[in-house]
Amino acid sequence: MLSQGIFEKEHILAMALLSAIAGESIFLLGPPGTAKSLVARRLKMAFKDSRAFEYLMSRFSTPDEIFGPVSISLLKNEDRYERVVDGFLPTATVVFLDEIWKASPSIQNSLLTAINERIFQNGRETIHLPMKGLIAASNELPAEDEGLEALWDRFLVRMVSNCINSEAAFFKMIRQETGPDPIVPDDCLITDDVYEAWQYSIGKIDIPDDVCYAITDIRKRLKEKTKNDEVNEMDYYVSDRRWKKCFRLMRASAFLNGRKAIDVTDIPLLIHCLWNKAETITTIVDIVLKSITASVCDRLDKMGKDLERELKFSAEPAIQPKGKKKQSESFLLTNLMYYSLQNFPKGQCLFYKHDYNHLGVKKPIDGILYRDDAKNAWIVRAIYTGTPFDYKSNNSSQVKKVKLLKCNGGIIVDGTPYAFEGMVNSILNGGGVTGDGIKAHNWAKTAIEIMNNEIHPQLTQLQEKFARTTHLFLSNDDLKLVNKYLSQCEKRFNEVAVKVHNAKGLL
Repeated sequence: MLSQGIFEKEHILAMALLSAIAGESIFLLGPPGTAKSLVARRLKMAFKDSRAFEYLMSRFSTPDEIFGPVSISLLKNEDRYERVVDGFLPTATVVFLDEIWKASPSIQNSLLTAINERIFQNGRETIHLPMKGLIAASNELPAEDEGLEALWDRFLVRMVSNCINSEAAFFKMIRQETGPDPIVPDDCLITDDVYEAWQYSIGKIDIPDDVCYAITDIRKRLKEKTKNDEVNEMDYYVSDRRWKKCFRLMRASAFLNGRKAIDVTDIPLLIHCLWNKAETITTIVDIVLKSITASVCDRLDKMGKDLERELKFSAEPAIQPKGKKKQSESFLLTNLMYYSLQNFPKGQCLFYKHDYNHLGVKKPIDGILYRDDAKNAWIVRAIYTGTPFDYKSNNSSQVKKVKLLKCNGGIIVDGTPYAFEGMVNSILNGGGVTGDGIKAHNWAKTAIEIMNNEIHPQLTQLQEKFARTTHLFLSNDDLKLVNKYLSQCEKRFNEVAVKVHNAKGLL
């Protein structure tokens, strides 16, 4: 209803409403003529018996123009310095301040208290402001070293308002006749009593551990960014007060979406709360959306490191039993000179036998993976002094550089382990694997169970949660971005799953 006749600004209007209900203020960055003031006028329509105040700031603006003129009669007759506030900011429900950074220091100081505490000191009287939402706008961010940092920090939600991008929406806007504002049914208006009741309910919304885990991941990544010498620490600074307000915003979102607790679908809202400069928006988006899958990706990373440790540990026996054949002699040979890799995704893959002794277990060496049509197979060769480069391929897309490591019973190609054909039976059935060997094999078996029974269901739950959500404050673009990061996490899961399954025959 409120967004009727507004094109490509529905999400901004929704976030303005959310920030108002959460008791916060919103800043819109964008050029003139992008419906910033219209958003403020529509927001006013959400509240019953609301009053609006709009003002275009300039360097010459005075406090009288914002907070009301000083009452001459009171000053003359009663020696009281008070302002006539009726019709000005102190009596408004929704406030819109354009070109906010041009405000004079005296206006800025009064705004700090008005925005944060919702009070205004009018002479000896403290006025509790009825202001539900304050929207500020500008086509630029606050200049540095001009004392605007405190005022900038007061705007929890920060959004970019651009011109209409879709041609269809653009011409629909062009053809639309200017008509009366939409009428919001009386039973849909937010009264003061309802607003106050909502504030109490919002404060009771639970904050579960998985959301805390995601926020911890965000805070950790922000700290890592500040360690870069080329980055200004304040570019990624988020105060404790700001974090508390972020949680208040997510609680309000959960409440308005009919939930009793915040969940991961509220986390993308932080995209609009944590950036301090336009240049950091892309980085903030990346940090926030990575936090959604952090619990899954952290477990995958740990499993990958554990697998690497197990493979290196089992690669070379500390003592070769007397009279026992070298491990490489127990591998089956193909075409007299090659070991065949198990579970290679592209089909049959062969590794040159004499290259095996040149591989180490700690430091990877360069190799080549190429297609040999004569053998109807892929070939892996190690590159070392004296390597004969006799691979046959006229198509460069069929040749790839790889990194190679030795592991027990096979090789590791670009981090993925592959057992040689004939090795599984010799390890599991031929004996000789006791103690640490059995322990390593059991690790692989347990790892597969964890992947299937714990990590994959956790990832699936995340995917289903976002697929089913009808979140009131997430745009389609937000959901597309989230799905992109969920897909990346799924790809990572599949990579680790392949490595663990392949390693089962090697450990």
